[in-house]
Amino acid sequence: MEHTLPLTDAYQRLLGELCRRMGADHAELLLYIESEQVACIAASYDETDPTDRSYNWVDVPICEGTLEVGRLRMAFLPDVPLPGPTEQSMTQSLVNLAALLVEEHHQLTWGPLRQAGRRILAVAEEELQRIILDIHDGPVQKLFAASSQIALLQSQIIKEDETLQRIVMPKLAQLGGLVESALQEIKTSLSTFRPSEFHRRALPEVVRGLILQHQSLTGNSVDLYIEDDVPPVSLATKIALYRVLQEGLSNAYRHAGVDRHEVRLGSQSGWVVLEVIDQGHGFIPPPLEGPSATEREEHIGLRGMRERMHLVGGQLRVYSEVGQGTRIVVKVPGDV
Repeated sequence: MEHTLPLTDAYQRLLGELCRRMGADHAELLLYIESEQVACIAASYDETDPTDRSYNWVDVPICEGTLEVGRLRMAFLPDVPLPGPTEQSMTQSLVNLAALLVEEHHQLTWGPLRQAGRRILAVAEEELQRIILDIHDGPVQKLFAASSQIALLQSQIIKEDETLQRIVMPKLAQLGGLVESALQEIKTSLSTFRPSEFHRRALPEVVRGLILQHQSLTGNSVDLYIEDDVPPVSLATKIALYRVLQEGLSNAYRHAGVDRHEVRLGSQSGWVVLEVIDQGHGFIPPPLEGPSATEREEHIGLRGMRERMHLVGGQLRVYSEVGQGTRIVVKVPGDV
């Protein structure tokens, strides 16, 4: 039976081996957050706190092509000779190669599971549409019949004495109003999740349709920008992007405090990129990846977007600050 190694553990083993070979006492692998150039510790080796002792530090850049994506920091005790340029170059190459191998191993390990997840996503969408039809053909029709009966009773009571009208009519009017309100809420919810003809329509058409629907339901305006060369995507990816966009617009409508939003659909190096932007209240985004990733109930919308992206091999980033608006960016691989 094949055993998989978590990515962080693999990096830690690599750092431990490098420390032993180079004579370092401590090592940290720092990776930059995309477009922020803020370094986060992806893995570290040695349980001791390096700030408690006097160390000489050596920083080795980690690159993808000409782009620096992180740094390897190694701490050496004062009596240990520091690695020279040749050793540093070898260390950098080892870290780059090991990172690629670990990520490739994870792609191979999780590939079958991801394929199963994509099938589940498509089946779940079909099941959702079946539930919608059941609700429309069942409770909605019964509520409509109840509303008709209330209207009939109101017309009959008009012919009765004034005392009966005074007692019963307000109650019937209140009851009729509740039934109509319930009908309207159900219809609005169902229209939100109506079939989008994912099989037949291309991604840009699906996005345009959702934008028009959102504007019609909420009265908000959405500025939509779509590039000409958006790659095609699989059915599962199309569904995932649709639902993520739906959630992003819904969050903006409910929380941003502005009535105008922006949606961008384009491509970048073979990836499809979708952005939802507002200039509203903003917030402090919870962590969505790693050991500290949120599982709190109030973050269910963000968690749902994250999980949908994971199922199709995509990425989710949420950029926001209080008073500075919110920008949601998702990237998914295009079909090649």
